[in-house]
Amino acid sequence: MFSGKLNKLRTYAMILTVAGILIMYLAILARNMPILMSILMVLGFLVVIVGGSGYFWIGMLSARAVLIKCPTCGKNTKMLGKNDECMFCKQKLTLDPSKATTNQS
Repeated sequence: MFSGKLNKLRTYAMILTVAGILIMYLAILARNMPILMSILMVLGFLVVIVGGSGYFWIGMLSARAVLIKCPTCGKNTKMLGKNDECMFCKQKLTLDPSKATTNQS
């Protein structure tokens, strides 16, 4: 479904945002019960804010991520931390020489 730390975090932020919108939609369906509607609207709004904050945080992480070229597919990918996956081909990548493997043909 997703690969790489940045894409995983973006997926979770998207799920939170959509869940918040769905909760607010449920509030509209509960308009005959004003207290329930108010609770659902506030809860949905808070979930959307958390999702948006997640996107902001991911953007800050992405700005400091290391840009490398994947040895398998040859595409440029961002690497967060010492170990990550290629965003395109899911190849395991590392910056730690002790964990690196050599590709001998």
